Amino acid sequence: MSASKNYTPTDGYTEIVKPGEMGIAKLHFGILTLTPDATFFDHSDDTEVALIALEGSCTLLVGHNGNKAYGTLGNRQDVFHGEACIAYIPHYTTYEILTHETGVEIAVCRIQSYSESAAVILTEGETIGEDETLLRIWENVFSESSDVRVSGEAICFQRFRDTDGVAIYDVTRTTETVRAQVYHNDVLTVPDQHNAILLTSGSNSYQLWIQPRS
Repeated sequence: MSASKNYTPTDGYTEIVKPGEMGIAKLHFGILTLTPDATFFDHSDDTEVALIALEGSCTLLVGHNGNKAYGTLGNRQDVFHGEACIAYIPHYTTYEILTHETGVEIAVCRIQSYSESAAVILTEGETIGEDETLLRIWENVFSESSDVRVSGEAICFQRFRDTDGVAIYDVTRTTETVRAQVYHNDVLTVPDQHNAILLTSGSNSYQLWIQPRS
C-alpha cells in the first residue's frame, strides 16, 4: 500500500525513493540542494532524468556526443511563485549544474529508459510532447476548487507555506482504503493499481506529482 517519507533539507543530493521501496516499481526520486556558486556533476546511466527546479536558479550543461543542451534552469523564489522549469536528460548522458547567487533546489526523477530522446531545458510553464518523455510531471497549488485524483504508480512531493500544514489522502486498491496524512516536505508514494484522492489540504499547499507514462 501507500507509504510516506519525510525529506529533511540537506546540502547535496538526497535519494528518497527508488524502485523496490515504498511500493514503487519504476521511479527513482530525490532532491538536490546546492548553495550559491556550487557545482554538481552526474551521469544519467541507463535512465531518463527529469530535473524540476523547485526554487532558485542554475546554469545546466548537458552533453553527450551530438545531443547537447545549455541554458538556465529555474526562475522562481519558491514553489508558490510561478511554474517550474524542467529539464529532460536522456540515458547515458552527462550533466553539470552551476548554481547562481541564490543557490537552487531541484527535484530529481529517474526512470529506466533506452529511448533516443533529445536533451531539452524548458522555460517556466513550457511543456514537451507526451511521446518525447517516459515521465508525466505536473504541479498543483491547492485551492478549495482543486480536484486531485491519481491512478497508478505515482510519487508526490508535498510542501506547505505553513510548515505545520497537513494534507489528507485516501489511497485505495479494489475495496481496501488507507487514509494517509502527509506533512511538510513529505514524499507520498502511490503503488501501481492504486488510486489516490486528495481530501483536504490547506490553501497554501503545493504538490509535485510524477508518474511513468503508460
